[in-house]
Amino acid sequence: MSDGASDSGPEPRAVPPRKPPDPPRLGGTPKESPTAANGPPAPLTMRVAGSEDRPAPLDNYADFIARLDAAAGKLTPRRDALSTALGAAEMLFTQNQAGLELWGQRLSLISQLLARHSSTNEARRYSTLRELHDVAVKMERMFTSRTHRVQEVCRTIRARRDQIETSLFDLEKSRVKLASSRMLALERENLRKVADDLSLSPAGVSLGFPDPGLRESLREAREAIMMAEALLEVKGN
Repeated sequence: MSDGASDSGPEPRAVPPRKPPDPPRLGGTPKESPTAANGPPAPLTMRVAGSEDRPAPLDNYADFIARLDAAAGKLTPRRDALSTALGAAEMLFTQNQAGLELWGQRLSLISQLLARHSSTNEARRYSTLRELHDVAVKMERMFTSRTHRVQEVCRTIRARRDQIETSLFDLEKSRVKLASSRMLALERENLRKVADDLSLSPAGVSLGFPDPGLRESLREAREAIMMAEALLEVKGN
């Protein structure tokens, strides 16, 4: 038996089975997952915090009111200057109108005197009356032309002043509307805060304070606040 074993050579050794190769990875180190290799998404809490960090919308009522005040500040001095100029022009018109009436009365009187005298019997007096008549005609014509020009100037100044007055009135009306809308917005915000404060949980309502009608009263209060808020929105619009 020993001779047969020595003739056959050394005994074969057991070979362990080979480990199968690892499957191909998408990327990264063996400790990293494909998701980690591509970069993890931002946590939800971070995105929520980012949305909360956004600045609240600014109150632009003040900006619009400031623009209205600036426009009114530019128009008010012009309105005042035109009012002063109109007062002076109206005074000048009154003076020229009075002069026109006086020269018209004088022309009428001289015309009556000329009708009573003839050029043949009283030539000297007639000549004097004729000269006075010519002067009265010229003065009446001059005051008529001047009165018409001053009246046209008064009409132009008055139209421009009235235009500015209309713009100032519209500016003031818009300012009042904006101020009222701003006040209504603040009131709606206060009502929302009160309504949120009244939105208590059932546990918070009954914890330590046994009041069976409290929840119903809070519900009625919240409904009343919602109705008031809706009314404010309608009035604001």
